[in-house]
Amino acid sequence: MKPYKIYPPERKRLQDRVSGGIVWQLTDYKGHSEHPYFTDDGWYDNDRRMLFVSDRGNVRNLFSIEIESGEISRLTDMPIEGPNFHCPMYINPVLNETYYHYKGCVYAVHLSTLETRPLYIVPKGFNFGGARPTGDGKYVVAGLTEDLSASIKSNLGAGYIGFNEIFTAKPDCRILRINVTDNTVDEVRQEKCWIGHVNPSGTKGNLITFCHEGPWQLVDHRIWTLDLDTGKAVKFRERETDQEMIGHEYWFADGEHIGYQVHRPSEKGSASYFGFARYDGTGKVEAPAVRVPGPDHVHSVDFTLVVSDTGKSIKGYKYNGITFDGPRIIAMHDGSFDWGHHHPHPRVARDGKSVVYNSTASGYCNIYMTPIPEDFYRLPPLEIKPQA
Repeated sequence: MKPYKIYPPERKRLQDRVSGGIVWQLTDYKGHSEHPYFTDDGWYDNDRRMLFVSDRGNVRNLFSIEIESGEISRLTDMPIEGPNFHCPMYINPVLNETYYHYKGCVYAVHLSTLETRPLYIVPKGFNFGGARPTGDGKYVVAGLTEDLSASIKSNLGAGYIGFNEIFTAKPDCRILRINVTDNTVDEVRQEKCWIGHVNPSGTKGNLITFCHEGPWQLVDHRIWTLDLDTGKAVKFRERETDQEMIGHEYWFADGEHIGYQVHRPSEKGSASYFGFARYDGTGKVEAPAVRVPGPDHVHSVDFTLVVSDTGKSIKGYKYNGITFDGPRIIAMHDGSFDWGHHHPHPRVARDGKSVVYNSTASGYCNIYMTPIPEDFYRLPPLEIKPQA
C-alpha cells in the first residue's frame, strides 16, 4: 500500500553558527514535528528511513522520512476531530512494524503495507504509556498508570505541572507484556509507586529497564532491570551518597549495557559522571564529566562519545579512559525546554556518526541532524561559567 500522502523534501543544508559544521534541517513546516525519543530506535529500511510524528493539517500523524532525499511519507490517517494519538516510534525489526495508542486502543502498523491491527484495549481508570517491542520482536512492553486526574491537575509536558503530586500519591502502576501474534497479555509487575520509562533491551527479548519516577533525589531507587520471564526486578545502580541523583538511563546499541548519568553533591555545588554497566550491574564504569547547569538529556551508542542538549547547544563528551574530555559544541540547537516533547532529546544514530535532535529555533519544533566529526578535538569547547 502506498503512503496516505507523500510530501516533497523539506530538507535544508545549514552551517552551524558556532562549530561551522554541516546541519541538515529535515523538516520545515508550520506545525510541530518530533523525532523518536532518545531511548527509542526509529530507524528502519537499512537505516535509510526514520519515523517521526508531526502536526500537519491540524491533526497529528505518524510519518517516515528518507534521510538521503528528504522525501516524507505519511503512514497513518487520523481524523481531524479525533484526540491526539501517541506513538513511541520504536521499530520492531523482526516484523517491520511499530505501535501506537489511539482512543484507548493499542495498534500495530506495518511499515510497508500500512496494514493496521488492534492489540490491546486499555482498561478504564488507567493511562497507557509505551508499546515498545522486545528484542526478539515477539512482544511489546508498556505501562499502566492509575488515572489521578480527578484529584491532581497535572500537565507534565508544560514544565512538569503536578509532577511532585503524582510522585507523592504513589499511583497504582502495572508493567504489561503483550504478545503481538495472539494479543495475550501478561501483567508482569504491579506496584503502588509511580513507574515510568519502560524500555526494552534491543537484543534480549526478556529484559527491560523501568524507573521509579519522581524527583531523582527523593525516589527510593531510580533504575531497575526486570526479567519479563521470571518477573524478578533488580536494583541496577544503588545511590551511594545522600542526595545523589541517578537517571537518564538508556540501553547501549549492544542491548547488554545500560548508560546513565549521575549528579552528586560536592563542595562546588554538584559533580557529574557518566556511567554504564552490564544489565546485571557488573562491570560498572563511571567517569567524571564537566557539569553544565540546567535541564539536559544524554545519549550514546557505547561509552566512547556521549551527547547532551543542556543550554542552547548539542555538545559532545569524549571518554579518554579516565574522564570525559569536553564538553565541545557539535551544533547549536538554540531551542527551548518549555514543552516536554519539544526538548532537543539528542539521539546518536546506530552507526555513531551523526546525531538527530529537535529544535524550536524556527518557532515550531522541527527535526535536525548533524554529522559527528571524526576529530572531536576540532570542535570548539563550550565555555562554562563557574557555579556560584
